[in-house]
Amino acid sequence: MHVLILNQPFYPEVAATAQLMWDLARDLEQHGHNVTAICSRHIYGTDQSHAKAYEKIGRIEIRRVGGTRFGKKNLVGRMSDFLSFYATAFIELQKITPPDVILALSSPPMISILGVIKRMFGQRRDGGRVRLVYHVMDLYPDAAIAMGVLKPQSIVARVMTRLTRFTLENSDGIIALGRDMAELISRRYGIPQDSPHMQVIPPWSDGQQLYPMPKSESTLARQWGVTDTFNLVYSGNLGMAHDVETMAGAIERLKHDSGLRWLFIGGGNRFKAMQERAEQGGWKNVCFHPYQERDALLQSLNIADVHLVSQLPAFTGIVVPSKLYGMMAVGRPSIMIGPDDAECARAIAEAGAGCVVRIGDVDGLVAKIRELRENEPLRQQMGRRAREAFERLYDRPIACGRIRRILEEVVR
Repeated sequence: MHVLILNQPFYPEVAATAQLMWDLARDLEQHGHNVTAICSRHIYGTDQSHAKAYEKIGRIEIRRVGGTRFGKKNLVGRMSDFLSFYATAFIELQKITPPDVILALSSPPMISILGVIKRMFGQRRDGGRVRLVYHVMDLYPDAAIAMGVLKPQSIVARVMTRLTRFTLENSDGIIALGRDMAELISRRYGIPQDSPHMQVIPPWSDGQQLYPMPKSESTLARQWGVTDTFNLVYSGNLGMAHDVETMAGAIERLKHDSGLRWLFIGGGNRFKAMQERAEQGGWKNVCFHPYQERDALLQSLNIADVHLVSQLPAFTGIVVPSKLYGMMAVGRPSIMIGPDDAECARAIAEAGAGCVVRIGDVDGLVAKIRELRENEPLRQQMGRRAREAFERLYDRPIACGRIRRILEEVVR
């Protein structure tokens, strides 16, 4: 089977979808399949480019295409980046041997339309039709509407809604990241939740690379001087889908607690805003560090005594923060700040791997932090449950195996 992965970031980038798709590509290769990835030559979120436009690693072929790179500074520049990537990816798609199946993601938005076009007009070597599986990482235009970038009744939003519905209806398989996403797809786009074409497969982590380790053994904990403090860690993207006000309120309440450390490790536009607030508010127990390479995640995630996850209610069913599954892998409890019907909140509650605090409930967040800080047996119990649930549901071989079987099934 020849699988084509269509997504803007790919190996060796640190973006979550790049890491997940690299995991999947290696799994497919290990099971005898050939993989081609069409992705961007520009490194996501930076002004840098990959040195190689073409690379082959084993049976995994990486084709990086160019385009404009105005970044996220303004809407016109960002649209130019998207459109130029669509064009160069479409041209590249015509050059390669037709795949048996395309796995199209949602970065950039609507890139899956190229998969629909290839499915409608492309033909495999054996004369059969090219198949398409739509792996919905972010739901558009819903995400743009939730961010306030588009108005629900605008022409662009209406066109994007029709394109998304058309893509969903013309896919041989649909993968939703969470139950909340499957519910929203069903409610808004008319795909039945019990349809055999749609399955829920949450993001994953690699349990061999990420596992519980004492904080004192983390080289980063020693380097950053946080081996003897109680550490609350937010790791990953802090962007438009994430709440910062509840965390900021709790930080302000606890800013004179020298035995407590808030560590923000990652990036995003609200990450920068949080840094500015820390400077203005004199938050001396708050630290900021950039994204860590994948090889350093074991060290950085094990710094935490408690991990933090946040999600605004408007994004329920639109995104599923993948950071939670690495946190569960290292056996640490998590506090989810967000709606209790979001997939991350459900996963934490069902596993007994932490607790959920509603947006704006600063008192509740401070109370949970104090409870977990004072009750080490409870933290350990929640951490064990987190790892147990991870090994049962969210480890890399489990998730990649499920996706691989979907791809194999639609090709048959």
